[in-house]
Amino acid sequence: EHQGVRVLIAVGVLSNVMGLHLVGSVGGGDMPVCITVLNSYSGWALVAEGFLLKSTVLTIVGALIGFSGAILTKIMCDA
Repeated sequence: EHQGVRVLIAVGVLSNVMGLHLVGSVGGGDMPVCITVLNSYSGWALVAEGFLLKSTVLTIVGALIGFSGAILTKIMCDA
């Protein structure tokens, strides 16, 4: 039980550090691109949750969110 809590805390700390690193290195003008990347990441996280829960709906919706965020990020980076 305590091992699971330690892993949860470690993952939470790691995700916070990675998020701060991603957002902190972006200038003000590029912040919309950063937001679309984070939106895409939320979709991929939903896909993982759908796989873990064996939920087809969560997997499909997460894939749609992840792909649309990735496409929008690519379009914004090219502009």
